Amino acid sequence: MARHTKFTPTETPAGWRLNVPAKFTQTGKRERHFYRTQREAKAAAKLLKDSASEFGHQSQAIRPSLAEDATAAAALLEPWDMTLIEAARIAVSLREREAASCVVKDALAAWIVSCGGLRKPTLATYGNTTRRLEAAIGDRVLSTLDAAEIQEALGLVGTSGAAAANHHRAGRAFFRWAAKRGWCKSETFERVEAPRTSKSTEVKFLSLTECRKLLSTAAEHYPQAVASYAVLLFAGLRPSEFERLRTEDVSPDGIEVNADSKIRKRRHVTPCETLRSWLTAHPFERVSNFRRTHQAVRYLAGWDVWVDPDFFTPPPGSEEDKKKLRPKWPTDATRHSFATYSINKGVILDHFLWEFGHSGNTRTLKTHYLGRASKKQALEFFAIMPKGVKAPATIQPVESVA
Repeated sequence: MARHTKFTPTETPAGWRLNVPAKFTQTGKRERHFYRTQREAKAAAKLLKDSASEFGHQSQAIRPSLAEDATAAAALLEPWDMTLIEAARIAVSLREREAASCVVKDALAAWIVSCGGLRKPTLATYGNTTRRLEAAIGDRVLSTLDAAEIQEALGLVGTSGAAAANHHRAGRAFFRWAAKRGWCKSETFERVEAPRTSKSTEVKFLSLTECRKLLSTAAEHYPQAVASYAVLLFAGLRPSEFERLRTEDVSPDGIEVNADSKIRKRRHVTPCETLRSWLTAHPFERVSNFRRTHQAVRYLAGWDVWVDPDFFTPPPGSEEDKKKLRPKWPTDATRHSFATYSINKGVILDHFLWEFGHSGNTRTLKTHYLGRASKKQALEFFAIMPKGVKAPATIQPVESVA
């Protein structure tokens, strides 16, 4: 027969001590309580005896199967130094958090709706990531996910490159948004490893020969697109900004870039002398199928680009031509070319910062573009004029190309 627990106060130099067995404490561990007087210690002992008596009556009603489960659970928790009460509290907390969370596919749908005011390129990136997450973990509850599962769902395991970086950025935006609504913990995504990025951050631009080749190829095969290439080369617009231009937005007096741009601000670009000459000789008109035209022009000019066969059939070439290695078209090639030659020509950077639509500062411009070309090359770039037009005396003249 089990012995009755005795609660007998003991006098010590620190006060009257009362030993409390683990099964009668909130922490599940043996405790020692100290009181200033014997009376206070005896009063506390009486309360514990009454509690122990009630506990004994309740324990007699425990089902044998529950007692077996409790014994097995205690054995599982022993290596972790955790009591049944502590484990039960953690389990309840997890269930409560799960109940307060949201299914991934429902959260993604709500997130996309909340992003309605963002730019179209950003929404397109978010849409790609949304479809990837929904296919992998759409039926899961947000609060039950860990970093490894998120990383695998985003397809970031052992990946690198711009596409992987876009998925990582979009995933981070989504989980931070969900965390603010209490559907998951913000630190969960912080443990997701970012994809590897290229060590080289050097921007690439077109040489003078390549710039002339691009314009002359357009003039020969797609004359309606010459003004478009002049704007791209000598105004430095982003491809997304150029795509939104209307015919009435461009004239020799200026180019209007609307507020739906990366920096979310409208700006007016004053054409340089070179661009003004091109727009006078070739008035700008929006080319409805410019994307396909752009593919064909670059291919004909010698770059390695995919061409839509329904729009353009590459001319037959010799076997020797087929063996030649075509260069890749650099990212934002025309914009980086304009910035490189403009800055090395000697423009005022603070003024250029606005017209270029740059969201950074002049230090960023210097880092990427300063010293990448000589002043002579920069002057030759701006001396690329339409056929029959002479370059101004301030610019070193070169041969006309169209």
